[in-house]
Order: sequence, then C-alpha cells, then structure tokens
Amino acid sequence: MIVGVDEAGRGPLAGSVVACALHLKNPALFVAKDSKALSERARQHIYEKLTEHSIYAVDIATAQEIDKFNILEATFLACNRAIENLFKKAPQLKKAKFIIDGTLFRTEHRIKYECVPKADKKIKEVACASVMAKVVRDYLMGVADSLYPEWSFSQHKGYPTKKHFSLIKKHSLTPLHRLSFSPCKDRKR
Repeated sequence: MIVGVDEAGRGPLAGSVVACALHLKNPALFVAKDSKALSERARQHIYEKLTEHSIYAVDIATAQEIDKFNILEATFLACNRAIENLFKKAPQLKKAKFIIDGTLFRTEHRIKYECVPKADKKIKEVACASVMAKVVRDYLMGVADSLYPEWSFSQHKGYPTKKHFSLIKKHSLTPLHRLSFSPCKDRKR
C-alpha cells in the first residue's frame, strides 16, 4: 500500500499552500505525470477520475501561517494535516508506505515514509496527489478572484507573474498575500 503526498503553491506570492495525501484504489488506471506538465483541462479530467478511484485528503496552510513559520514549515503543516485527515477517512492507511515529494519532511505521525525528489514525475500516487493539490489550489484562487476581482487571481493564481507584480504596485495587498515574500514584504495591506 502506497500513499503519495505532494503540495501545490510553494512559489506564489498569494494564497495558501495546498497538500494532498492520496492512495490509489486501482493504480493501473493512472500514469505518473507531474501536474505542472498537464493542461488545466487535463488536470480537471484526472481530478474527476481520482475522486472516484482514490482515497484522498487535501488540506492547507494559510498565507498567515506561511508568514509565521516560513514556507517549508507551512508545507510540512499542510502535508501533516492532509495525512491526519486521510487517517480519519481510512485508518487502515496508517500501515501504508508514504512517499513524499522532495528531499525533506518532518512529521509526528507514526508512519513509514520516504522522501523522493521529483516523485511527482516517477510515482503514480505522488503524481495524482500533485494533480489534486493543484486543482484545489486553482479553485481556491478562483474564489479569491471573486472576492478581489481587481487582483485577477484566476489569471495568475498568485504566482509571481509580470501582471501580478504590476498589481502589487497598484493596490493594497489582500489578506491572501504572503508578507514574508518579496515584493509583498515592502507593501502594506
């Protein structure tokens, strides 16, 4: 039994970091493909398949938690929350092997885990967790867009794009902006 764990949203200037812990019921239905290599439409299609063919949990660490703890610690927090929620859904997965995308992980959960760099490109469960996290994060940024339409979050998803940089110079920051990230740390809410 394998559970893949991955996140989306470490690099943006705004929004939460979103993590997913996922176990495939039938791994043969999926291939290992990093969510960043897929179109939005392809991710959405895979997401819909995953809701039926996996056991998963998604959770977040907020922009305020990112600012308080730093992005690495906030990523661990989101991943651990996702794992905890997965155990609530499927306690039997406590015995699974957890594959974490990356080189470093900390947890207080008593699990067997291995950190694998670029696991989202090699291991189906991690690739699928990556897709789930990315789709959920994109959805949250769409909600943010409806709350703060002047920020065009649906277009740049909070990432450091030319458009987002120009909006940072123009508007007061939202509660979704990460004040510990440049150039947000030089601006006010």
